[in-house]
Amino acid sequence: MEQESRLIDCRNLPFSDHLAQDRMQRAQQFLGEKVVQRIQCFSLYLLGVNRRAIGQSLRIPAETAKSIIKSVTKSGLFALEDRRHRTSTFLPPSPPPAVPITLQVEKEHIVVDFGVEGRQLEIPRQNVLQVRTVLLSMLNSGLLSKRQVADVIGLTPAYTATLADRLEREGISSLIDKRQGQKSDYRITPEVKAELIQQFTADIISRGKTSGDSISEELQARCQITIPARTVRYHLTRMGLMGIKHSLPELIATAKKNSRKSS
Repeated sequence: MEQESRLIDCRNLPFSDHLAQDRMQRAQQFLGEKVVQRIQCFSLYLLGVNRRAIGQSLRIPAETAKSIIKSVTKSGLFALEDRRHRTSTFLPPSPPPAVPITLQVEKEHIVVDFGVEGRQLEIPRQNVLQVRTVLLSMLNSGLLSKRQVADVIGLTPAYTATLADRLEREGISSLIDKRQGQKSDYRITPEVKAELIQQFTADIISRGKTSGDSISEELQARCQITIPARTVRYHLTRMGLMGIKHSLPELIATAKKNSRKSS
């Protein structure tokens, strides 16, 4: 049950002019004369003194007393202070504004800058799953915006929000590209790899070029081996063949010339 306010009857309290004078002087020294006057004004108001009598006892206009009372009831402790001070001495200091977190895309890393010297997080750019997991987790925590994350991972803000929600509900496994299973080695036996390399070499020798689509079609027609074009490209890149497709014809031509000369 809420306790009722109890009216203080000052008529029966002992007052000391000497103590009052001494305390007033000390209060004015560390609070300021204006602050002490406002405290007195509001205290008398709480004790039930009417505004005109308050003004007379404090030797201030009644309107000034009314203004002080109105300000304190509206703004609280801050209204008692000397407004010339830039900061409040009555209220706790306001927390410093939060420094925004920024993202920087560098050559080899995504850098998460927390705005504090020496507090940066570097994520290898080639580790796509790690980049997405960290940035989407920060998005879900309200530390980064959809636009910030979307610009770095190269997706639209809408799809970025979808991935963030999926990560929240299903975990990291939800971010793994399910198509990777089609590129796994267990689908490509050594015999199939041999045919892939053979077809790659035949294309380069005969036409001077090749592609994942053409090799996929040729293996299907020649060997009845079904391999998606993206899986072909994955293994060609993994075995380093894509890096020699331009130099291989020249090397073969040079080898033929040398062979004719030696014979």
